[in-house]
Amino acid sequence: MGGGAESDSDVTEGPRHALPRGRVDWALCFYVSSGAPASIRALFSEVVSPRVGCWSTPHFSCLILPSSWPDTMGVTCVSQMPVAEGKSVQQTVELLTRKLEMLGAEKQGTFCVDCETYHTAASTLGSQGQAGKLMYVMHNSEYPLSCFALFENGPCLVADTNFDVLMVKLKGFFQSAKASKIETRGTRYQYCDFLVKVGTVTMGPSARGISVEVEYGPCVVASDCWSLLLEFLQSFLGSHTPGAPAVFGNRHDAVYSPADTMVQYMELFNKIRKQQQILWMGRDLERTSSLSCNFSQYPT
Repeated sequence: MGGGAESDSDVTEGPRHALPRGRVDWALCFYVSSGAPASIRALFSEVVSPRVGCWSTPHFSCLILPSSWPDTMGVTCVSQMPVAEGKSVQQTVELLTRKLEMLGAEKQGTFCVDCETYHTAASTLGSQGQAGKLMYVMHNSEYPLSCFALFENGPCLVADTNFDVLMVKLKGFFQSAKASKIETRGTRYQYCDFLVKVGTVTMGPSARGISVEVEYGPCVVASDCWSLLLEFLQSFLGSHTPGAPAVFGNRHDAVYSPADTMVQYMELFNKIRKQQQILWMGRDLERTSSLSCNFSQYPT
């Protein structure tokens, strides 16, 4: 969050996440990675602005930064590693990290990516049966000063970390889905030009899956290095090596950005959520079937 009194000239191509900051008014600065449609701009200029608290006269500005904003990273592939047969999630993670260490990878700290789901408030849908949309608010420890807001089938907004405070102010428009928090935590490994992150995906207190992120640092165009990424993935994932992420096809020859990685994590989290829903439904059916068998023992 920064002051509305700042101008475009206050944004310098300095350190990553150097968003403009001011002293009096409260404004919101976005980097829109894939372009902001008119509907998004209208939402924040007509709906958000009047409801954001300020020190003095309310002032709002939405700064759309160019794609050359220096939030770039190497090309990254995010995938799910299935749990090994007869093993737990933690045991499978240990097997995977052991393979990396045998290759010569060195530990480089830890990482965390989290995601919370918001849905459109019923009061904003109108009386015509409009379908609500989902928005995913995400954080990545690699970018501690940023917050990522991904709209369902829409753009990815990269904002100051105080975006979470704004979501509280917007509870009349976006409401947090119950028990929607999901995150992955684990260890970072450096192997030559590759950065590998193996994490345990959790929902609540329980481990639900394994995430594997591999970044190739020297390249920023996916089509130029996917073959090399694939070869490295095969070296420790074997038959579980993923195909090219869908976001690669969308970006084609464009410069890869952190928002592309967050889109992959969003897709991974949604996939794991669906797997859990199917698992829970299967257990419910088993219970129902068991109850039916028990009742059938008694004559009517």
